[in-house]
Amino acid sequence: MAAVSIDNSQLHSTLQTCAATLRKLAEYELDPILDERLHQLGEQKEFLSQAEHEELLALVDFVQKRTVEKLEARGALESLHLTFPGVFANV
Repeated sequence: MAAVSIDNSQLHSTLQTCAATLRKLAEYELDPILDERLHQLGEQKEFLSQAEHEELLALVDFVQKRTVEKLEARGALESLHLTFPGVFANV
């Protein structure tokens, strides 16, 4: 794939904004309180009430979705870097 030169400052600004948003997604960390709760529920899964079991499933689903989004964001950032190496040198 050939590199693309960007002369348009609006396009450059838009791409930088997209990259910043993707970086936030790629670097997402689960809130420590949620992480602790997930571990607590996971360690006690045999003894959970119905409400706690549903909470555990919801947390696991949330974490799985964020993990997929992080991986997709990393892939998109890499694609931007490969397509516009001069613009996204820090990816």
